[in-house]
Amino acid sequence: MAEPIRVCSDSHRPSDLTLIPGTELGVGGQAAVYPVPGAEDRVAKVYHRPTGELELKLHLMWANRPAGDSPGAGGAALAWPLDLLRDPAGRLVGVLLPRVDGKLRVFELYNPATRRERSPLFHYALLHRAARNLAAVFHKLHEAGYVVGDVNESNVLVGEDGRVTLIDTDSFQVRDPASPGTVYRCPVGRPEFTPPELRGRSFAEVDRSPEHDRFGLGVLVFQMLMEGTHPFAGRYPGPGEPPPVEERIAAGHFPYARREPVLVRPARTAPPFDVLHPGLRELLLRCFEDGHRDPSARPHAAEWREALAEAEEALVACADNEQHRFGRHLDACPWCERARLLGGRDPFPSRQAAARGVHSGGAGVGDRTADPTPSQPTTTHGNGSLWLALLVAVFWDGSLSGMKGLVLCYLLYRGWHAMGGLAGAGLGEVVLIGLTVLSLLGDPFPDGDRHEDSPDPVEVPAPGPLPGPSQTTPPVPFAYDVRALDRKPELLEPERLAAGVAGLRRVPTGRPDSLPVLVKLSFTVDEAGRIDPSTLSVDSWSGSMDLPQSAKAAILAVRFRPGEFRGTPVRTEVRIPVRWRDGGAEILSDLLPWNPGVDSLPWEMLPDPGDPLLSGDEADAALTEELPVLLNRDEVAAALQELYPPVLRDAGITGEAQVRFVVDAKGSVDPNRVTIVSATHREFAAASAAATARMRFSPARIGGKAVPTQVTLPITWMLER
Repeated sequence: MAEPIRVCSDSHRPSDLTLIPGTELGVGGQAAVYPVPGAEDRVAKVYHRPTGELELKLHLMWANRPAGDSPGAGGAALAWPLDLLRDPAGRLVGVLLPRVDGKLRVFELYNPATRRERSPLFHYALLHRAARNLAAVFHKLHEAGYVVGDVNESNVLVGEDGRVTLIDTDSFQVRDPASPGTVYRCPVGRPEFTPPELRGRSFAEVDRSPEHDRFGLGVLVFQMLMEGTHPFAGRYPGPGEPPPVEERIAAGHFPYARREPVLVRPARTAPPFDVLHPGLRELLLRCFEDGHRDPSARPHAAEWREALAEAEEALVACADNEQHRFGRHLDACPWCERARLLGGRDPFPSRQAAARGVHSGGAGVGDRTADPTPSQPTTTHGNGSLWLALLVAVFWDGSLSGMKGLVLCYLLYRGWHAMGGLAGAGLGEVVLIGLTVLSLLGDPFPDGDRHEDSPDPVEVPAPGPLPGPSQTTPPVPFAYDVRALDRKPELLEPERLAAGVAGLRRVPTGRPDSLPVLVKLSFTVDEAGRIDPSTLSVDSWSGSMDLPQSAKAAILAVRFRPGEFRGTPVRTEVRIPVRWRDGGAEILSDLLPWNPGVDSLPWEMLPDPGDPLLSGDEADAALTEELPVLLNRDEVAAALQELYPPVLRDAGITGEAQVRFVVDAKGSVDPNRVTIVSATHREFAAASAAATARMRFSPARIGGKAVPTQVTLPITWMLER
């Protein structure tokens, strides 16, 4: 067993602190974070390889705290160094920091899916307040001569009242006030928060300025008020694959720009731009359009603070749902309309819906529909057809662009319903009829707009002190994302689970019964390793499935070794992919992502189709009788270590990439047909493509014959603890 780590702080020498190995709150590529015995409001960050430059930087930060930021735990806007930690010989080993609990990372609040789960009553006005407080923190830092540098959503924690705390402050750029020419740089950064003038430059070799921070601040404000959408995400109408976000930033392709032509259209999943206060829209245009040509045109943090305060003051509450807050400049509540378009998945559920625990599902748009009275009846008979229509629209294989047809049918339905026609029909029936008619007429929107962005990857938070659950107790007990755990849940009875899934029944759709169906089981595993019955759901990637009571009972009987956080069993969200065929089921966690955590789509408005429909001679892996199996796993693991980008390894940066490729009939990967679907960093994209080219598989088979197959796999880049 490792020996206790004895350290002493500069302010309290020679008295020492004892840190216990095995109690780490988080471990990353640069440091490990420990609780401090006897000081619940402190943590100790112990570096793996501290340097003399780091010591000078931390000493400057400790001696020059920004004015107005008190060092109290939790309430501070900055998790600022409280003291330096040294070993008995006086060498720097780490830093003492305030412990920040009871807050969520900002992406858990601007993403509507996780917001409904973690803090369902965090409404739009609170998002404005959090954005205003974030701008105030940036203003305070810039006034004190600091630059954040590595602006990103993982380092921003938000409380239930909208208060903000920035963590990982030891990565900030620090300038010595006694020697302005001496700068301790921030050597890391994220491309989606990096301004165009820094693209391709080494962060370790450039002095950053507040103008660079202001670009990242603008990105965060946009995401916080536009439901997690990145400001440069959108629909790419050109040929080939859509360029990655960092290339769009470099080219200045802001979808809402005033100049013509705008080469990228707004993302369909984003709220309308005019939902924002006019003053905020003006600042965003200055940040991303004017600031592209002239970085000094980007709004200062103080301007953001004032504009956000004015926008918050201008919000009013919806008459149907007080949780819906929208600007006075709008004629109607945009969130009511958005909830209707999303089948009742309300971005800001009512207090009544949250109290009854129905805020995560599709029931209820506002207070009235979520809590019907005899004078306000609800109609449900069209729901099944609506979802079937949505599937038809998404996978439509004719000349009609499916989602456009769906939107057109919806608008037709709203108009007919307002005139009293089709009052007895459900929306689903109307959509199905409309899609059939429109398919005969041809595509009414022949604009070539068929290139949609790949979903933005979900960023795995950097290791460090984790925020506690929301202080507003959700109706369903809090469950951890598997990526936050020290140990993942372990399936103890895969055979029983497969037997339970085999009891599913296929909903007749006209597909041949011989074809398999991809199924995703979702549920929560409690502290005892049992499945919570209230959380069990089945999502099908390639066909509709019914969960009979007998199959449900069999699945609920399966046991797990529970996941652990800080050595304690905890409730954990679990998702398992399964391939189902009449008479049997196969768990696919070796091929498909197991337990991917929060879905990468910002809205659950679309079912997960798995891999796109294939063209050419390659078979869909889901339809083969024998899946491709990786044969040289150890060789690939060694290749990942060899190919790990040195600049990212040295900076302690981890990430992931989704790679799509073709395995030919001999089991080889065609290096000319490797596509990076998404990646958290450009360096990871190139390294993942190189690693994929070294893979060897057993070929997929149909009817005993080897066939070429298109496969999509995740590659995770991790640093050893």
